[in-house]
Amino acid sequence: MYFSETYFHNFRNICGERREWSPGLNMITGSNGAGKTNFLEGLNFLSGWGSLEKNAKMANIVRWNSGASQPASLWGRYLSERGGEPSDIFASLHTRCQLKRGDKTASAADMRREIPVLSFMPGHMSIVKGGASHRRRLLDMTGVLVSVAYSKVLRDYQVMLKQKSAMLRKHADTRNADKLLASLGSWLWTAREELLKMIETSAQNFSDLLPRPMDFFFSRGGGGMDEAPFDDFRKSLKRACERERAAGIPLVGPQRDDVRFTCDGMDASVVLSRGQIRRAVSVLILASALVVERRLMKKPILLFDEITSELDKAGRIREIESLLATECQIFATTTDAEGYDGVEIYRMKDGRFL
Repeated sequence: MYFSETYFHNFRNICGERREWSPGLNMITGSNGAGKTNFLEGLNFLSGWGSLEKNAKMANIVRWNSGASQPASLWGRYLSERGGEPSDIFASLHTRCQLKRGDKTASAADMRREIPVLSFMPGHMSIVKGGASHRRRLLDMTGVLVSVAYSKVLRDYQVMLKQKSAMLRKHADTRNADKLLASLGSWLWTAREELLKMIETSAQNFSDLLPRPMDFFFSRGGGGMDEAPFDDFRKSLKRACERERAAGIPLVGPQRDDVRFTCDGMDASVVLSRGQIRRAVSVLILASALVVERRLMKKPILLFDEITSELDKAGRIREIESLLATECQIFATTTDAEGYDGVEIYRMKDGRFL
């Protein structure tokens, strides 16, 4: 799966121009503010993921200084690596994002599975060194791509979790909500544990990039009372009942899950340098991409922002070699793209490709 052409109109600082792309590694270089990350964000919109910025306002996504009445529009043409006719996708960004595949409206969930995309932004280093929400995002991002059921159960669980939170604030009876949460939450626990095992197994394919061997450990949020997920959820809810009422928030469930990455028994965020952490997170993204490929039988598209940042020369070469070995289409930005074989280089300045 790969984008063969794109055209962006009225989107952030990107100048409207039609571009053709390599099915391999496309390296986009330029100074800070050139528009490199904005271009990646456009691809993220086309694939159903939306803005790279959390809680971004749509009014700030249209071309800067163009006026709120002017929507942004994105177009992409993509092809399967197995051949066949090309397909066109469109995104119209105004008060919200509207997606179309050909002449038919598409949901974001449908587009994500049609064109699986995984991204690595500088902030994603927090997968290793940051809070648990970043590690849960990695599992959910992979799970949503490989399973329609995962996406639905996660959405239903989040709805029920909000309802229970409201009940706790009102000191209402939560027993009925707990029954549904136990069913949905234990399913997610099982799915996340399986996903992490698959990612850990796939990470072995990128051992040359991994700075040191890493072990992966999944921790059920507020659980630990029973090996069986459903029984664990029920027993843990019972144990935490009084604490939940006192705190006014749910304390058991996937919303509190975490993953630990260790090297020789020590936390990876303590043992590894910043450059090594960056390589470790790259391995996690590439391993997740391999899981997606094996489950969907098509290669995902990868987006990497500032791909060579904080890496020494040997680390940069190893990173590029690992990306090329995936044979996925990759869009990667950097301020320095010289000296790499097998890479298509595109230069940007002031939102325009030179």
